[in-house]
Amino acid sequence: MKLLHISDAHLGRAQYHLPEREEDYFRAFEEALRRGRGADAVLITGDLFDLKRPSTRALVKFVEAVEAAGAPVYLIGGNHDFSYVRYRAEAERCPRPAECLYDTALRLLDRLRLAKLLCWESVDAGGVHIFGACATPRDYAAEYRRALQRMPPGAVLAIHQAVEGVKARYPAEDDEYTMPQEVFQGLPYVHIAAGHIHDHLARHPVGAVWAGSLEVWDVGEFETWDYRGGFEKAQDRAEKGAVLIDVAGRAVSLRAIPIPPGRPLYRVRLYVRERREAYGAAEEAAKLFDKPGAVVRVEVWGTLEEALRPRQMATLFTKALYVDVVDRTAAPQRAVSLRGSAMEELWRLMREKLGQHAEVVLRAMELLREGEKEAAYKLILKALYD
Repeated sequence: MKLLHISDAHLGRAQYHLPEREEDYFRAFEEALRRGRGADAVLITGDLFDLKRPSTRALVKFVEAVEAAGAPVYLIGGNHDFSYVRYRAEAERCPRPAECLYDTALRLLDRLRLAKLLCWESVDAGGVHIFGACATPRDYAAEYRRALQRMPPGAVLAIHQAVEGVKARYPAEDDEYTMPQEVFQGLPYVHIAAGHIHDHLARHPVGAVWAGSLEVWDVGEFETWDYRGGFEKAQDRAEKGAVLIDVAGRAVSLRAIPIPPGRPLYRVRLYVRERREAYGAAEEAAKLFDKPGAVVRVEVWGTLEEALRPRQMATLFTKALYVDVVDRTAAPQRAVSLRGSAMEELWRLMREKLGQHAEVVLRAMELLREGEKEAAYKLILKALYD
């Protein structure tokens, strides 16, 4: 039995509000299905959609892709397209777990038999049992383990969680969906097909392997170059792909299915000492990275006497699809706030109205400026509910 393991497709996501980036996510999903053609079934381990209520376009794209693939699809809910808190609140009055998911498109796909939704349920997928466990916050780890204990022996366990101790680029730190290792100890699965972590082929000793996201998620996964008098590559673009799981009894073998990179995505960090050097470095960056269709993020770091003009620097790029110039420089003369200044008054009002959350709001605004919407959202939620 061969399962094509896909995860974190995030259909409908338009990074930087670009329709072209939304199309990149659709294209990656289609490519994963095409490259995995011949598998007996498709297993999607969460975050198929970027939102619980995806656009009509995202739904149509999914339907077209799976119809072309021609294989049965099994899926679980991720933290983006499923709410465990909502599910838990309604579970007592639902005869079947899947029927509690009134607020998610995953329920619709199940009802229309376009995909089989597995939330704490198992299915016999041609001689191999798959047990699905939808994304659950760490606060409910005890409930999560009790639900997992219902899986049949020898099952492939599908989860959308990180596990303590896993090394990953995204998420780089434990988050609210990071489960303790103890949750999985002694359970009768033969393999854990995991989602939530975006690193392709991340692994954990409990037996979990993450397929990773199908497209680059944020700037932290971009190809990265640093300038310190000259350019040097600091990081390759994150690898993306799917996994082919071959199950024969209790024997499991895996084969990586890489997805070739598409649109050029560059993060360029300019470490400079004066304004003139910053503009000269930006000109050099444009010669190297201003490519048709590219998404380029330029960050300028250093301590400068004169303020920069990010928009002027962005005009140096004429071919790229999108250029974001972020001024990270510090100005010595503005290092200490002046008493009675407008900034000081604004800060006073924020502290008065928001108390300890004022700094959280400022940090969230900074993350939004960087295009890291998910990180800003998590920061606000943590401040509100911790």
